[in-house]
Amino acid sequence: MTPGTILLALAFVVLVAALGVLVRGYVVDDDRYADYVTLLLGGAFVLLFSALLHLTYQFVSTDYSNAYVWHNTADYLPLLYRVTGVYAGNEGSILLWATIVSFVAFAAALYRGMDGRDTKLVHAFTVGTVAYFAGMLLLKSPFTPTASEFPNAPSGYVPTSGQGLNPLLVDPYMAIHPPVMFASYALLTMPFAIGAAHFVSLLRGNGGLFASWIGSVTRWLRLSWLFLTAAVALGGLWSYTVLGWGGIWAWDPVETAILVPWLFLTATMHAVTRYRPDGEYTVLAPAMTATTFALAVYTTSVVRSGVFRSIHSFASGGIGVSLLVLMGVTAVLGVGVPFGYWLARDGTGRDADADWITRSTLLHGAVLLLGLLTFVSLWGLTFPVLRSAVTGIEVSVEAQYYNLWSYPLVVAALLLLGFYMDFDVEGKRRSLVGLGVFAAATAVAAFVAPSETWRLAASTQNDSLFYEAIGSVSVLSVVPPVSYVLLSMLKRASVRIPAVAGRNAKLKEVGITSIHVGVALLVLSLPLMYLFAGQASVMATGVDSGSVDSTRQPVAGTDYSVRVLGYSSSEFPRNPPVDSYALSPRKVISKGQSLNGTAQTVTGTVTDVRQGSQATVVQLDQSSVWVGITGNGTTAQVQEGQRIVAKGRLMWEFVRNADVVVLTRPSMVGPAQSPPDDVVPTRVVAKGVSLDVYRDGETVASGVAGQRRYVEQGGMQVRDVVIERGLVSDTYVIVGVSDGTASITVKRIPMMTVMRLSLLLLLAGMALVFLYDPAHGVRARTTTDEAERTPNTAAETAD
Repeated sequence: MTPGTILLALAFVVLVAALGVLVRGYVVDDDRYADYVTLLLGGAFVLLFSALLHLTYQFVSTDYSNAYVWHNTADYLPLLYRVTGVYAGNEGSILLWATIVSFVAFAAALYRGMDGRDTKLVHAFTVGTVAYFAGMLLLKSPFTPTASEFPNAPSGYVPTSGQGLNPLLVDPYMAIHPPVMFASYALLTMPFAIGAAHFVSLLRGNGGLFASWIGSVTRWLRLSWLFLTAAVALGGLWSYTVLGWGGIWAWDPVETAILVPWLFLTATMHAVTRYRPDGEYTVLAPAMTATTFALAVYTTSVVRSGVFRSIHSFASGGIGVSLLVLMGVTAVLGVGVPFGYWLARDGTGRDADADWITRSTLLHGAVLLLGLLTFVSLWGLTFPVLRSAVTGIEVSVEAQYYNLWSYPLVVAALLLLGFYMDFDVEGKRRSLVGLGVFAAATAVAAFVAPSETWRLAASTQNDSLFYEAIGSVSVLSVVPPVSYVLLSMLKRASVRIPAVAGRNAKLKEVGITSIHVGVALLVLSLPLMYLFAGQASVMATGVDSGSVDSTRQPVAGTDYSVRVLGYSSSEFPRNPPVDSYALSPRKVISKGQSLNGTAQTVTGTVTDVRQGSQATVVQLDQSSVWVGITGNGTTAQVQEGQRIVAKGRLMWEFVRNADVVVLTRPSMVGPAQSPPDDVVPTRVVAKGVSLDVYRDGETVASGVAGQRRYVEQGGMQVRDVVIERGLVSDTYVIVGVSDGTASITVKRIPMMTVMRLSLLLLLAGMALVFLYDPAHGVRARTTTDEAERTPNTAAETAD
């Protein structure tokens, strides 16, 4: 058993012990041993974190005795991407997730303590989740020895090089994106536990606990939304810079999967702000709170199971049934139990004479629309899997489905948001007039299309009536709703910010304004970005021979021109130290017969040369390791005192008087200062063209664009693009080099600056609300247990 596996086993035992204490304390309503739970959770976190650190050290030191390390890294990778390999596969991702969840559980235990029966129930759900993750890691450990990958290899065999990281992950955005995403998912564990415990308490006749935990729920949800929004943004920007198709969103299954919990989490936060113990959302808010984690697990299954075909799906081999079981259990607790309680309880209907246009009913509409948007994405992901399972026929859901079904819902949500914010300031009568004006403007704009480019989608003969109708709508129809939101938000901010008392309340209002303005700008930028992105190409020949035409070449049909300045081709690792890929005689001897029969590279100083009739044998470092060179004219290649490097098949006890002989040929032997090309390992071949791009005679972009081919990973290629960020539009340059010809594509991508600004507004706004909300902000006040148990009377100011 490896040290890492021991750490995981100890963590699992500690977590099961903590879970046992909590379950016992809840069932018998006894505080005995409860004080030990926090200590046990602290110990579990330390153990899991130590296991994560140990795995990270194995990646940094490229310890190929670990099969997971061997699969996901290589010596030539920089330190950052060796660390990225930790969570490049299933096992490391689950370990990262489990470690963060264990920290969340430990922090919650420190903050809330173990007093009270309901508190023990909440902690039991969080601890149970961590214990489940630890059990998954024991079943499929990230510390499995490499020997399991090579059952026929000699005992103790360890590869001398790794397979390398997925080329698409060799990017700074993807070094940050997964930890941020898993942090968000881990933070959702607490809302799930609180929501699930609430319904268990209700079913047992204990009155529920959601009201007493409303502050905690709000903070956990907001912090998770902040991290998840950052993760979505990082993933989109990664697509933009790495995939080479010039966009941040393509409704790829993995992209869509992360959008599902984000949309539902947004709806949940709105529902929670209107929760009243004896009034609104008594069932829906706790149920949605409990369901968000199940959707996060679903998202992970999309990325990691291998069921969904996606360029973003990086883990291979699937994750087995364990993650699907977790998804099922959390879905039952988050959806099934609340639904059963709702059916069983005696509900009260709405007063028929009550006013239908209130802040409360408008928020109901927002929650409903966000829920429908979530369903559109969820169904688009799930339908192909269900269809394949039932009929055996594989189908794919195209971007048209997501775009055309989501668009009317988004427009309706914007109009509702504008009306809600206007209603908050102007009252019912004047805000209804404003809604009517902007709704009419939206309807009129839907028919105003200066050209076919302005249509949402081109229709085909097989399209349904709905697709034809929505696809024929002009993208101008998004302008009135966006304008409505911006005007209403600015009007509301100008009234509310000066009116509220206290610095914290003002900062919260600034945050709310920032979030909703960011949403409006994001909705405006995305369709315009794709519908009005333009591209054209030009060919440049002879780029690898130095005879390329370096004059400006116009890009047909555009106001761009391109000037090719030069060509470069390089291999990585570039001039690596011999010791980084070649074994010394001492290392060969220390590894023993585990390397017998394998191809290896060795290096050492020649201490003896013996010429035979069919071969030359060379002793290295006065050791029992010899190099056998077969072929004619081999004596001129080596001489005593020279340090050489050689690659060949390592044979143990092949001849008498030598422990090891490395059989090779003359072309595979050379001086260590300038080793033969066939000896130096080539992992990446990069080809690029340096160029200048002009628009109307002005330089708008300069750089090197091309591609990187990963030789030992199936020849997979990754684009190196040139992006020049402009105030109005980005200039995006893609170059493909083949047989001395460069295909240069220049794209103009509008609205990227607006999109980036919208993301910054979303993140900054939620940070302000999270920190300074007078009711539940982290910085606004110190929340005491007594205040935490007071229902949220300040929620009227939230939205």
